[in-house]
Amino acid sequence: MNRTLARAPTWFHDVFGSGTIWEVVIGNSLQVFGVGVAGWMVAFFLEKRHVQSMNRREIPLKDIAINNLKTCHFIEPQAATLLIGSVVVAHDYFRTLIIFFRKLVGGNIRHYERLVDRGRREALIRLKEEADLCGIDRVINVRFTATAISGRFLNAVEMVAYGTGIQSGKRRE
Repeated sequence: MNRTLARAPTWFHDVFGSGTIWEVVIGNSLQVFGVGVAGWMVAFFLEKRHVQSMNRREIPLKDIAINNLKTCHFIEPQAATLLIGSVVVAHDYFRTLIIFFRKLVGGNIRHYERLVDRGRREALIRLKEEADLCGIDRVINVRFTATAISGRFLNAVEMVAYGTGIQSGKRRE
């Protein structure tokens, strides 16, 4: 290869700080790949930490009964109140890019499914935490609603869990 063809103009050298176009292309490609891998690892670690946090928070709330029945036939409630658990969960830029390419090809978007599952689970945990604060031992007529929040570089979902909190008289210790 002719060395003069591979040599970049002076303005190119001033902007990118390299002698040849190939050095700039290879160097920048490695940097983009390195940043992508680092971002993916950080996102994976944070998602794993969030799932572990939800696992820990669910343990003390396991005694709160949750169902989707509209009425409570088996007990006479002493008090009832509306309970709401809400969360907004978003993906990082790297997974958003993967989701974008997957939308072009079509098919099942597993990354978005995990996002919705985490959001639903977190909303239900927050609903149970609110019930625990109010001294409520069962929640009936539980419903979920979701809103997709999207922008140019944002894939997020707002999940809301709501239901009627019933205090049955059997106070938990």
